Amino acid sequence: MGLHEAVLNGDLEGVRQLLKQDASVNEVDSSGNTPLLLAVCVKEDEIYNSIVAELIQAGADVNIYNKGFTPLYNAVFYKRAESVEMLLKAGAWLRPAYRNELHLIAEIGGSNILSLILNDKRCTPDIINCSDEEGRTALHIAAQFCHKNCLRMLIEHGGDLAVLNDEKESVADIIFEQIVNPEKFIRNILDGSIVMEQTDKYRSVYNVDFSVLAPKNCERQMEVISQMLVSASEEEKIEVLQHPLIELYLVLKWSRICYFFYFWISIYFIFSVSMGVYVSLMIQNFRNEVLTKVIKYVLILTSTGLLGHAILQGILIRRYYFQRYEIWMNLICTSLSLTVAVVADDVIRDTQATPDWVLHITSIAVLLAWIELMLLIGRLPSLGYYALMFSAVLQNVVKVMLAFLCLLIGFTLSFSIQFHTFEQFGDPWRALVKTTVMMMGEFEFSDLFAESTSDPPFLPATSRIIFLFFIILTSIVLMNLMVGVAVSDIQELHRRGRAKKLEKQAEFLCQLEKVISSKHLNSKFIPAVIRNVLVRRSFIHTKYEVKTCATFQRSHNIPRRIIDSIASIGKVRKQISEDE
Repeated sequence: MGLHEAVLNGDLEGVRQLLKQDASVNEVDSSGNTPLLLAVCVKEDEIYNSIVAELIQAGADVNIYNKGFTPLYNAVFYKRAESVEMLLKAGAWLRPAYRNELHLIAEIGGSNILSLILNDKRCTPDIINCSDEEGRTALHIAAQFCHKNCLRMLIEHGGDLAVLNDEKESVADIIFEQIVNPEKFIRNILDGSIVMEQTDKYRSVYNVDFSVLAPKNCERQMEVISQMLVSASEEEKIEVLQHPLIELYLVLKWSRICYFFYFWISIYFIFSVSMGVYVSLMIQNFRNEVLTKVIKYVLILTSTGLLGHAILQGILIRRYYFQRYEIWMNLICTSLSLTVAVVADDVIRDTQATPDWVLHITSIAVLLAWIELMLLIGRLPSLGYYALMFSAVLQNVVKVMLAFLCLLIGFTLSFSIQFHTFEQFGDPWRALVKTTVMMMGEFEFSDLFAESTSDPPFLPATSRIIFLFFIILTSIVLMNLMVGVAVSDIQELHRRGRAKKLEKQAEFLCQLEKVISSKHLNSKFIPAVIRNVLVRRSFIHTKYEVKTCATFQRSHNIPRRIIDSIASIGKVRKQISEDE
């Protein structure tokens, strides 16, 4: 046991003498430790490194494993980079356990040691993404402890941002929860995926790597972006989605899958038109049996398909699914439409008139159908911007209206008292509607203040003063405020509108990809040939070349703005690498 004692005491010369005397370098003590495992007890780094070097040269087993510890794990734990490098060169590798050295580095930090392991040829993305006993990968832990350098290196070497731990949290979830300014961190990671190459003196090619967004082992290529959409706040989504790498990725993905969207929007258009036509025929008692039945069956078929698609999405996309107002609109609209198509015709025939409940639900269903169609148009690259600009302006107007809701209620109650003899102010609801209309400029001053000898002498003066205040505060101040808020910052409105359009596109792509790759849609329901075509059609390669010439832009139909942004990032990164 002399070699064990010499190692424990940090006696470098004693270790050398014993090794020259052919001491057994792999002999274990009563605790199962070899001298190389005991070297961790040496406090001085220089002596520790020297002893490890001597033991390795003498043939020590660098992968010896005892009670969960290996020489490499010990060296990593105490951040002894020189010994880590020696052990790796000697053949040491990550310990055979759930929690390995990568998880340890991710917790305690140490990008220099992590670089040594990641640059080893044996370190593959499968090893980087292996999970510990809690289902966490090294990326989960690095994000949780805010070790940005380690996290960035793991991602650059194939780390998967979408992998889930046992608590169903992805790496993207933890990044947006724990790291300060996560949008800047993500943008820096995406910048690193753009590399400029000089092909000749005048031409450059920009190599774009989408592996960060579409890891090799991930079944769905939109999963990372899907996790970002769920985890990020509105401001963070605006910053991340408008990165040129993500914009280019969505453009390419959209070009592969847009035919499915056009088919989907066509179905919705047929549904909306058939709903409107069918209800009109019922209300007007138009008795063309053939036409009515055709439209009825078209309505039933389309509404059933849309309702089934919404339910299927709910099964596949459980997380935050029912927090999206579009989903509720879709479910309510298709359910009401299906109800009308199935029972309305028979009810009208029996009663010889259209019941009120049919009129109510059909009017709601028709309105929701066309609003939903407008929202679908909002996902189109060309027309979508205007629809989403409308949405952005609407949000600003609603915020202003909510802020001044008390003012509106106050004037409503005041007018309902002052003008209680008028039918328009006969009850609170009609008074509220009338006051809101008056805000738009429909004052009807001559009707409200017609000369009447029956009025008390104080009432006209009081009502005129209140009415004057109403004109000043609402029609002049409030309405101009809403207009000013809506259009005050056109550039910001444009930025948010573009980000919202990208978000809607990404949501559609995520949903469609989940439906296509779902195990629920097996060959029993859909032929394998069709399924394979759908999957193959939605797939894009993770390596892509971007050129700045006009011919490339025309042939690939990529916006010039995206190409210029990618070129700018590539040039900056190349300049930085040359300066270093």
